Amino acid sequence: MNNSIIQLTDKYYESVMDLGEYAFNYKLTEQDREERKKVMKQQQVYGSFKEKHLAAKLHLLPMELYLGNDKIEFGGIAGVATWPEYRRQGHVDKLLRHSLTEMKQKSLSLSMLHPFSIGFYRKYGWELTQYKYTYSFSPSDLPKQNTQGCCVDVSFQDSRNLIRSLYEEMATRYSLMMKREDWWWNNRVISTDHRVILYINQNKVPTGYLIAKMDQQVLKVDEIVYRDGDACLGLLGWVGNHDSMTNQVEMIVQPKDEIAFYFNNPKVKLNKSAYFMTRIVDFESFIWKYPFFSTEKMNITIQLHDEIAEWNNGEWMVEIEDNRVKQVLFNSNKKSDAKISLDIQSLAALLFNSEDIQQLITFNRIKIEGDVEGFKRLLQPLQPALLDFF
Repeated sequence: MNNSIIQLTDKYYESVMDLGEYAFNYKLTEQDREERKKVMKQQQVYGSFKEKHLAAKLHLLPMELYLGNDKIEFGGIAGVATWPEYRRQGHVDKLLRHSLTEMKQKSLSLSMLHPFSIGFYRKYGWELTQYKYTYSFSPSDLPKQNTQGCCVDVSFQDSRNLIRSLYEEMATRYSLMMKREDWWWNNRVISTDHRVILYINQNKVPTGYLIAKMDQQVLKVDEIVYRDGDACLGLLGWVGNHDSMTNQVEMIVQPKDEIAFYFNNPKVKLNKSAYFMTRIVDFESFIWKYPFFSTEKMNITIQLHDEIAEWNNGEWMVEIEDNRVKQVLFNSNKKSDAKISLDIQSLAALLFNSEDIQQLITFNRIKIEGDVEGFKRLLQPLQPALLDFF
C-alpha cells in the first residue's frame, strides 16, 4: 500500500475522522462519529497512504446544481487534509488528480470546492466563481413599514414543500446554486438553533422565508429568500423587531439582493468575500449541457489549455444553433466565426460570469479573434451564487 490511493471503506472511517479532527481543529462526540459514518457511506472517500499509514484524505460528494432552470450533476470536493508529518510529499496532488479522473469516469463534468487557498486550487484548474455577501447592521437601520401579510414561525418538516419551492424558484435565477434534498436541508442548512420564519401575504400565499438564530447576542440571518418587495419588507420587519434583544445583525444575501437602498439607514456595511471555486472537469461533456448561449447560429473555436486534465487540451469546434450546442468537434479544420484561446480556469470564469468578459480580455486571460462582438453577445450566463457549504 506504499504511496497508493484507494477508496476508503468503513474500516478506515475512524482514521478518517481522527485526521479530520486534527486538521480542522474540532472534536467529535461519539454520536457525531456515528452520524459521520452514515454520511461517509453516501460519499466517495479517498485516501493516500505512506506504507500502511493513512497520510491524506479527500471526500468526493456527488450532488446536483442549477444552471438557471437546468440541473446537472457535479462533484463536490471537501475534507481535504494531510497529517503534518506527511505534508509536502505529494499526497494531496495525487488525490486531486485522482478525483478528477474519477469524476470524469462518473460523468461529473463540473466540480466545486471551498478553498483554504485560492492560489493552491487554481494550480489544479479550479477558479473563483462565487462570493459571499453579508450585511452588518442594527435593527434600528431597518425600515418601519407595515405590510399586509404576516410572519409565522414554522418547522421545516411541516412546511418543507413551501420552503423548498421558494428556494428553488430563487435558485433558478442564478447559476451554480445547489439542488437541496431533504437530508441536506435537515442536516446542512437548518440546525436545532435556527428559527424558520415564513412570510404569508394578504392572499394567504407564502412568498418568502428566512432562517435565523441568535449567536452571542448577534442575530444571524443565514438565509433570506423572497418573491417580491412585500415579502422582503415583511421579513425585514421581523428582523427589526429584535431591537430590544440586540443591536447587531449579520445577514447573508444573494448577489442580486443589495437591498440596503430600502433601509431606513442605507449606510451599512456590505462585505463581499471570496467563497467557492468551480472547475470544468470534462469540457466536451459539459459544453453539451451549457444552457446560456443566446444566438440562433454561430460556430466558435476554443483553444483550451489544461495543465492537469489533459483530456481537455486542444482545439474544440463548437457549433451552436437555436441557443444550444449542435455539434462538438476536436481538432477540426472547419471554419469558425470566432476563435477564443484561454485556460481551463478562465473558461470557468467566462462561462459562469464570475468575471466580465471585457475584464478577462483586458487582463490577457482570454484572446478572441474574429467576430469579437458576436462572441460577446453569444454568452448570456446568469450570475453565480451559493448559499451552502461543504
